[in-house]
Amino acid sequence: MFGQNERLEVMKTRCKTSAKVVSIFQIITIVGVVLSFVGAVICFTQQGMINTHIADAVKSGQVSVENFRIGSGGVRFMINYENAFEAGNYAVPIAATCAVSAVMCLIVTVVLTIFKSIFNSLVKEDTPFSDSVLGRLRTSFIIITVAVFAFMGLGPAVVGALLMWCIYSILDYGKALQAEIDETL
Repeated sequence: MFGQNERLEVMKTRCKTSAKVVSIFQIITIVGVVLSFVGAVICFTQQGMINTHIADAVKSGQVSVENFRIGSGGVRFMINYENAFEAGNYAVPIAATCAVSAVMCLIVTVVLTIFKSIFNSLVKEDTPFSDSVLGRLRTSFIIITVAVFAFMGLGPAVVGALLMWCIYSILDYGKALQAEIDETL
């Protein structure tokens, strides 16, 4: 029995450390949300100035449409750079890219917040196999799967969902075993 209590304390210590690390990443992603949102607002409100300066850079050959492509195909399908550039509208695609970045950072922040709450729950409880932990884990897995589908496509989302479902099933099985052991004692 002492070995189990020792292992539980080691798990709690690791969860405390993980919660602290997640807090640091939360701050970074919150800053990313704010900066991306501010960038989008500036690009939308200052379209005339931005379009003029980028048009000059395009005419001189310093900038091309290739300089503005970022992300995977999931981001590109939302922003049609070629048509906007042909029309001389450079600010809107840049603003849209910033807005998409803000949404992506916000999703990561939400998931990190859920993970932090899971780690904090694990520190407080005497078992890692509780309903609250499994519920939060399920919620975070659903959010992650939807985000991966939205930004990376169906294939990565299906693979990720299967992996997360397996992890959840293992933990759910551990919960059932824990309940069985608790009833026996």
